[in-house]
Amino acid sequence: MFKAKVFVTTIALGVSLFVLPGVSSADSYYTVSQGDTLWKISRMYNTTVEKISSLNSLGSSMIHPGQNLLVGTGASDNVNAIQTNGSSSFNQANQVKPVSRSSDRLEEILDYSHSFIGVPYVAGGGSPGGFDCSGFTKYVFAHFNIDLPRTAAGQFSAGQAVPASEAKRGDLVAFKTGSYISHIGIYIGGDKFISATSSKGVAVTSVYGPYWHDHFLGFSRIISL
Repeated sequence: MFKAKVFVTTIALGVSLFVLPGVSSADSYYTVSQGDTLWKISRMYNTTVEKISSLNSLGSSMIHPGQNLLVGTGASDNVNAIQTNGSSSFNQANQVKPVSRSSDRLEEILDYSHSFIGVPYVAGGGSPGGFDCSGFTKYVFAHFNIDLPRTAAGQFSAGQAVPASEAKRGDLVAFKTGSYISHIGIYIGGDKFISATSSKGVAVTSVYGPYWHDHFLGFSRIISL
């Protein structure tokens, strides 16, 4: 009788040890703090902007302090931190996954470009670890099999120049310093464009705002709308 009890206890213990690890898995959340961006949070949790956007059904890259974001679902996600508002080490390589192909091609390009808001400026940079202006535009369009030259001047020349009155979302917009093209970005409509700036990293700015108005060169169309 004693041996039987020991046998049953041993089996029960073995089963509990086998089951408990699965029970411990849980969804992981992060509470947005002032100055956070989706890119910054994705780096903290070793995931991607697209993954976080999908988990939270986000329609844009805009987030606000106090917002709770689902950043991982149980053991299936490679998340390094579980605590709300916590910090952890993270993989410096930010792997970017393909965006959804369910929407119009132009909207996909613009949505994809916005997913990098907050990425820092790096001279000569051409990856999510850091962009310069032409590295950013080249990276975004390359994701949609549109191969642009590496320089701002080369990219502007590769398209068809269009007057400002006919500019459309998705066109390139270029700026000059003296006689050479010094900056380029992607026009998003409403007199605004997104680009990798030396002061704020990837950000949305007014085409005719301070500084840019004085250096505005023109628009160039590289995709058919």
